[in-house]
Amino acid sequence: MLVEAEFRQRRMRHDLAGALRAAIQDGRLEAGTALPASRRLAVQLGMSWGVASDAYDQLASEGYLRVAPRAAPVVAQVASVPAAVEEPAVPDAALEYGDHRGRPELRAALSSYLARVRGVRADPGRIVITQGFTQALSLIYQVLAASGRGTVAVETPSHPGLWETVRRAGLRLVGCPVDAEGLTPAQLGELDADAMVAAPAHQFPTGAVLSAPRRHALTRWAAAHDGLIVEDDYDAEFRYDRAGIGAVQGLDPGRVAHVGTTAKTLAPALRLGWITAPAWLAEQLPEAKSAADSGSPVIAQIALANLITSGEYERHIVRVRRTYRHRRDLLLHALSTYLPGLRPHGAAAGMQLLLPLPASANDVAIAEAAARRGLCLTPLSPMHLAPSPEHGLLLGFGRLAEHRIPGAVRALAAALAETNAIPGQTF
Repeated sequence: MLVEAEFRQRRMRHDLAGALRAAIQDGRLEAGTALPASRRLAVQLGMSWGVASDAYDQLASEGYLRVAPRAAPVVAQVASVPAAVEEPAVPDAALEYGDHRGRPELRAALSSYLARVRGVRADPGRIVITQGFTQALSLIYQVLAASGRGTVAVETPSHPGLWETVRRAGLRLVGCPVDAEGLTPAQLGELDADAMVAAPAHQFPTGAVLSAPRRHALTRWAAAHDGLIVEDDYDAEFRYDRAGIGAVQGLDPGRVAHVGTTAKTLAPALRLGWITAPAWLAEQLPEAKSAADSGSPVIAQIALANLITSGEYERHIVRVRRTYRHRRDLLLHALSTYLPGLRPHGAAAGMQLLLPLPASANDVAIAEAAARRGLCLTPLSPMHLAPSPEHGLLLGFGRLAEHRIPGAVRALAAALAETNAIPGQTF
């Protein structure tokens, strides 16, 4: 009986979200329309409050509704969605060598999803399916190198693996500093870069969000220098304390390549990513993709397309976002309890926190001491392209079981004490 009741509730959530979504898409519910509060809607429709609340949550995560505490949900301005690419559903044909851009049903589903959720202006014909984020970058860099564009700027600090992808393509690597407002576009002109790789929604590893003035400054740089912005949207779905921030690509689709992946939303082993490319880049990417692997795995592409079009992908994100937020809250509480003198950054989104340390601290030695206690921490200092006084530790909580969080923070405190990371302070 429990299973049957659960199924009925799931079906009711799906049907309610679908009906509201369709009404918003076809204009019956116009932008700015206030909807009934979830409790009132539940009474009107004869369903539980949880079903109505979950349906609203899903539509808010998709970008159809704007929600605020103690206020009725309001219909959002929805980006226009390009027409889907039509192709006969022939299973045998789907398993043949096909379009090097990827399965048309997945590109159409991503076009709709990215327009709704991230404000991306994405024609399915300009989406290329890749085997993850690293391959997406590699393909873009190959096209840049072939066109004579030789210099790529990355944020500093950033992941060293990102640097190696640039170097393997034979391109020159330069760094653009990051502060509390994100990367500093004012310095890009001095770097003589042809492309800028950035994570505007949630910079890794600092957690900084690119401010609105700098978003516009970045697109102005691209226009003035005929530059390409490579937008890394790696974990934009996981936001906790602030409203979602639209992709920079929506400001200038002709100069921004938007890159996404399922590594954070589903699993890295799926090896599924995508590029929404400017027209000139989209014309050249399929040849590079063909040379790399003749196309990404088809069955995984079809499965992801079905997840997205059924609404289950967004439903999954709503559920795991709650899980990660709870883990984040537990980690913040443990840090305030056992390490009250340290203030983490980047807690509003993502699956990691940055714990800044004094310049005198050796974050590499602390990470090694923590490893001896069973912790896997990433030091900040090696993420700078040039030597920097900024030291810190990256604390990931995506795979950290909730019951282990207090013990993990106590072990971190012991590692800090062992290395005398903060002289004069006891842990």
